[in-house]
Amino acid sequence: MIDFSPGFATRRFRLDGKRALITGGRGALAEAMAATLADLGCSVALASRTETDCAALAARISERFGVQAIGLACNIADESSVETAIAEAIERLGGLDILINNAGASWWGLPQDIPLKGWQKVIDVNVTGTFLACRHAARHMIGNGGGSIVNVASVGAFLSYQPDAGQVVPYTTSKAAIVHLTSDLAAQWAGHGIRVNAIAPGSIETGMTETLDPATQGKTRAGILLRRFGRPEEVCGALALLASDAGSFITGQTYLVDGGQSIA
Repeated sequence: MIDFSPGFATRRFRLDGKRALITGGRGALAEAMAATLADLGCSVALASRTETDCAALAARISERFGVQAIGLACNIADESSVETAIAEAIERLGGLDILINNAGASWWGLPQDIPLKGWQKVIDVNVTGTFLACRHAARHMIGNGGGSIVNVASVGAFLSYQPDAGQVVPYTTSKAAIVHLTSDLAAQWAGHGIRVNAIAPGSIETGMTETLDPATQGKTRAGILLRRFGRPEEVCGALALLASDAGSFITGQTYLVDGGQSIA
């Protein structure tokens, strides 16, 4: 019998006693994600190549929300570093129930001019790094009743830009790969109780959007149905759904959080 007593919907989103690792664990989007999970009762590990930034953010999260939060060093493109970070998160948090793959890289330029090192950097971080984190997290989750993995893709996975709008072929290609990797891993691991989904943010007021010149920003904004860039906290609803039992029957999906950018 389902308990539909008052508060039942809120309880489905609660993450009390859960443990999460966020890669790419620095910056505005990482902070919004960490705050979301912590506000729902989840302990959080933040990992990136800049451990000091992760530790500083973790301290703020712990103080604000009263949960355990730690900062870790992790080079997402290096398997030994990924394995070590996940093992440390499991040891210090007491387990791992949720993985958020937020680490990302880009390389700007016309495809005929992009050096191989630029292409490889983006693929190594965005695709291989995501796979490595998923694989090592899943090895723990398989033996511990399952878990939830949320990959961060991009609206760029569904768009092809002309040169004056965006010269980011390695980035969009890598994000499209993440969309397919998400559904593939969901199919492989469903029997182990692991749900794998992705969030595809549109142009958010952070990261790549801030590097665009004013003219390109204006053109990008005009191509969004809501006629504005998103805010980091506007990704949090989808994250809360996919990380929690509120999304317990959702796997293999990519949720666009783009203000209508993909259909404008």
